[in-house]
Amino acid sequence: MLLSIKLKIFHIFLIVCCVNVIELTSKQISGEGRLQSAPNTQFGNLYVTKWADDRQSAFSFSFDDGFISQFNNVKNILDQYGFKATFYIIPPFLTDSLPGIWRYGTWPMFEMMQSEGHELGSHTLNHPHLKQMSVGDTSAPNTIVYELYHSRRMMEERITDTKCITFAYPFGEHNDLIDSLASLYYESARALGQHPNYWTLNSMEWFKLNSREVHFDEPRNTLDDDLDELYDFINWIGTSIDSQTWAIQLAHEVVPFSELADLLSQGSYYPISNEWLELLCDWLKANYDENKIWIETVANITKYIKQRENHSYQVISQSNAEIIIELTDSLDDEIYNYQLSAYINIPMDWTHVLIEQGTQSEVLESFVVDTSNFILASVIPDGGLINLTKFEPNLVAENENPHPQDFILNQNYPNPFNPSTTIQYALGSPQFVSLKVYDVLANEIVILVNEEKPAGKYKVTFNGNGLVSGVYIYVLRAGDSVISKKMALLK
Repeated sequence: MLLSIKLKIFHIFLIVCCVNVIELTSKQISGEGRLQSAPNTQFGNLYVTKWADDRQSAFSFSFDDGFISQFNNVKNILDQYGFKATFYIIPPFLTDSLPGIWRYGTWPMFEMMQSEGHELGSHTLNHPHLKQMSVGDTSAPNTIVYELYHSRRMMEERITDTKCITFAYPFGEHNDLIDSLASLYYESARALGQHPNYWTLNSMEWFKLNSREVHFDEPRNTLDDDLDELYDFINWIGTSIDSQTWAIQLAHEVVPFSELADLLSQGSYYPISNEWLELLCDWLKANYDENKIWIETVANITKYIKQRENHSYQVISQSNAEIIIELTDSLDDEIYNYQLSAYINIPMDWTHVLIEQGTQSEVLESFVVDTSNFILASVIPDGGLINLTKFEPNLVAENENPHPQDFILNQNYPNPFNPSTTIQYALGSPQFVSLKVYDVLANEIVILVNEEKPAGKYKVTFNGNGLVSGVYIYVLRAGDSVISKKMALLK
């Protein structure tokens, strides 16, 4: 009973904590504080936001060592929320099949997670105390350089479609020498520290990223005993949100609370329970939905910040009919190919914009700030010329009511997705329902529903196998009413 009451209190706590919302619909633009009203005769000015989608702050999950519980439990929990995490593995400790080594997982487990968008980072070959080692070289075992280099090499030989670019110091131990050696092989390195990371970092700050691990007080007989640490950790993230910084969690094993006592008896280092992680994810999801926080891997946030700090752009041409922009940076395109969020100013009569770059295309709605019109777009430095043109939407007629009271269409989840996503809708009365998917040029892709439905809530799965990456539009018609929403397929 006490646990039930405390969980109810926690959910009230979630609601109370959800303040200071960034309302993108009203376009309260933050970014780097550079967006201003632009002269109507000059279009194509581009302003990159501080965090993706102009969210207020950033957060990364990171889990160390490559334990089997990270596949069995962490993956399943994060999948429910659409969150991605960084897993710092010790390559020689993973096997090709079970039974594995001690409580470590297998390569196929972590390869699957990587293929689904999670990051695999390096945690050395043997988890040594690096401060006690000599510098050495790539041919000298039991030296710092050997541990750093060969861990990355083994991972990239196993996972060939991506680079291993982030590193975690074993035991969080490092110094200036180790930092400088890590910078030879990685783009950033995670250490320990109480303060979240600033939104811009100098060259060596990238190799001492702060992260926080939750240390639980004993006894831990019930979930109630762990709730004070949960509230404290949530308050820490809340401080990061307020200061618009980047918070990183460090964790190890995660198991159901019923298995926690056995794991503690085996010497596990501050394990987390499934229930604790789910409550944290509930709170994060509430803040994510209100645009307060961007949740991504350490690698992708590293890419975003460095690309944001290194980008430049040139308006190749601009007119009332078309705008062409070139966006570049000075970084290695093989690594730095992540999408930046940018405000771009456009002619005042462009209410919808078709933006194309390389093989990517998307239709966006514009919004007005003072006397200028803007879109918030996803663009990639060195990803090809950015072409913007006015778009005339034709999927929903003007005289159709897009928000009838007994008719609801939710945003698909997850979004972006690969390869499948769930679309939910609700009817307040029996109606004939049509749910179709279109591309941005209004070509019909698939009919998901086309039948009479009673009142109620419904879920439909859309699978994007065989389709190219890009934005698609799903349209729900019920009686005389129509609602449409956009979703992004990213492969």
